[in-house]
Amino acid sequence: MKKLLGIVVLGLLCFNTTFAADNIKPKKTPLKKLSKQLGNGELVKIHSYQAANYKAIKEGWYKETPINVEALLTFPKGEGPFPVLLLVHSSGGAKEFTEDYLEFMRDQQKPLLDMGIATMYLDNFSARGVKNTYRDQSKASIWSTYIDAFMALEYLSKNPKVNKDKIGISGMSRGGNISMMAGEKRIRDALVSKDLYFAAAQPLYPDCEDVGMFRNPQPTKETKTWMILGGADNYTRAEPCVELGKKIKANSNRQNKIIFSDLMLLKKIALLNLEGVKIQSFTESDNEKEDCYLYEHICEANTEYDIFKIILEDLKSKKITNLSLSLY
Repeated sequence: MKKLLGIVVLGLLCFNTTFAADNIKPKKTPLKKLSKQLGNGELVKIHSYQAANYKAIKEGWYKETPINVEALLTFPKGEGPFPVLLLVHSSGGAKEFTEDYLEFMRDQQKPLLDMGIATMYLDNFSARGVKNTYRDQSKASIWSTYIDAFMALEYLSKNPKVNKDKIGISGMSRGGNISMMAGEKRIRDALVSKDLYFAAAQPLYPDCEDVGMFRNPQPTKETKTWMILGGADNYTRAEPCVELGKKIKANSNRQNKIIFSDLMLLKKIALLNLEGVKIQSFTESDNEKEDCYLYEHICEANTEYDIFKIILEDLKSKKITNLSLSLY
């Protein structure tokens, strides 16, 4: 009886997945408007897939539900090959890229192009018939969007104008989760060739607490990750990401970095005059850097207490001998 029940349940699950895929009504991508706003870019389609969870990726079931997502690709002037930054949206969908109050998401493109870095804005939602996932994150599975990122990586790697060894990814909130998992070896190995990787990932306040993360991360050794967190953020809390950072460091063969946008805390640390701490001054003209605290040893702290405690312990134990702080 139990075996029969299991077969019935499995059958229902398979039916529901197929039914949902067959009834997707794609929406018009906001990337067309974005292209007009930016005055550049080629709208491209990337072959991707749907997955409800990691098991669907691991077992290869995702291949049964293909889908084409859209992206806006822009190259600098010249022949290349160029580095590329893949930009992923959060729960607001690709419309975020076009919003007036999020103008910075467009403003970042020109400096990148001027530096010889191509950009790709990725739309995870429109092809799935979704505008946003504010009220229901399951409307577009986070695991499906992880696949999108790696399919975009593979797509870019085949373009002769792209330097496939210098592809980065960045996004905030839900996009931060995607950026974070872009450095997960198990997902990379299940989806694309093992010689492909994101050279850099910049997750901005990802939800490390309970959304599509592994408890025991296995980082891709080639991926350099910079997590940007808000110590005072009580919505997507920083503490779970701190714990995740510890695990990444423990399971990694290379050092990771984290930036804390907290100038007051940085100045307090600088006033301690700790042995082995180096202060580096810069102005806004120096690559237009933001106020930040860059702890090159290990991404482990976000609150004042944690930062003081870890820095003091590591300096005393000689785990670090040089700590660079950047100040205006």
